[in-house]
Amino acid sequence: MHRAKTIVATLAIAAVLSLGLSGLTATPAAAAAIRSVAPTGSDTGDCIASPCHTIQYAVNQAAAGDTVMVATGTYAESVTVAKQLSLVGSGATIDATGHDNGVLITGPASAGTVLRSFTIENASLEGVLAFQTTLLTIADNSILNNNTLWDPINVPLPCQTSDDCGEGLHLWSVTNSVLSGNLVEGNVGGILLTDDNFGPGGPIIPPPGPTSGNRIENNQVLNNVKDCGITLASHYLSFTGSAPAASGGVYGNTISHNTSNGNGAAGIGIFAGPPGAAAYGNVVVGNTAMNNGLPGVAIHSHSPFQYVNDNVIANNTLTGNGADPDAATGASAGITVFSALIPIPHTIISANRISDEHFGIFTVNAVMLSGLPSNKFESVAIPTSIN
Repeated sequence: MHRAKTIVATLAIAAVLSLGLSGLTATPAAAAAIRSVAPTGSDTGDCIASPCHTIQYAVNQAAAGDTVMVATGTYAESVTVAKQLSLVGSGATIDATGHDNGVLITGPASAGTVLRSFTIENASLEGVLAFQTTLLTIADNSILNNNTLWDPINVPLPCQTSDDCGEGLHLWSVTNSVLSGNLVEGNVGGILLTDDNFGPGGPIIPPPGPTSGNRIENNQVLNNVKDCGITLASHYLSFTGSAPAASGGVYGNTISHNTSNGNGAAGIGIFAGPPGAAAYGNVVVGNTAMNNGLPGVAIHSHSPFQYVNDNVIANNTLTGNGADPDAATGASAGITVFSALIPIPHTIISANRISDEHFGIFTVNAVMLSGLPSNKFESVAIPTSIN
């Protein structure tokens, strides 16, 4: 190790000497610019001296590291970000009617992008979709009434390879990012984390990668009446084994201090879909989930070659949620942990406050459950049912 470092240092010194002292003169980096957008602007110039009219035009003019400030108003457009930018709204609404997404943040070059303080509404699919990137901050936005293309009978093409195409805010193969302080309401579903390695055209080669290390915190996820409030769903398909950590999986995410109420399915769900899916090591802590269509927190495993292990459900408040048809609870439940085939090796369920449910905790094919005595129950007919 030390010898290798010495060789590298020697080569570097030799290179500097060969350039001469003039080669040591650094070229100063260009200062980040602030570009502005306003309804009264014009899509000409660089949006620095005077505002532009559309957000996408300003994004196209911007260099990596710039900030795009968007003034109060409604902008009828879809915005694609493929470089590192800060997009900051001030009473700004993106009306994405007729577009797949309100905002698409895509590709490794968009790492570090910030999306803050917008209202994003009426997209055909997701209000915000982030794909194959990292270190995002998506904060203090209102993501409302998206997924307008969703149809339970005539499933649109973008949805045919996934059962979770229609959430308001979707992280797909995104790592080490923060979603904080957002209001996600009136969409088909709320917040979705996935690792799909199949698209409408078939397998994605190489796979886009995992969704891991993200923090989903202090969001209000309300009344997304056809699906879950917050969903961690591994869709990685493999018939040889569960998703390798570098290629896929939904793992190591922290879901904390969110309110997930009045949604159509689980308040918070950790799911493994097809063979090969991996959803593990996620922490669900300090959330409130009330009056959802399925249990307040649900963990499901369905198929061969899956890995669903070491998830943590701790210190949540769960009240008045629904039954779990997959687990065959037959009545309401605060928490369900269910596997149809492969036993779930270990789950921590501790210090939750569960009330107004028929079952407090209902498990099927879950081998080791830690922390059960620490949970508190009120108006619960059967506190714990281990099956």
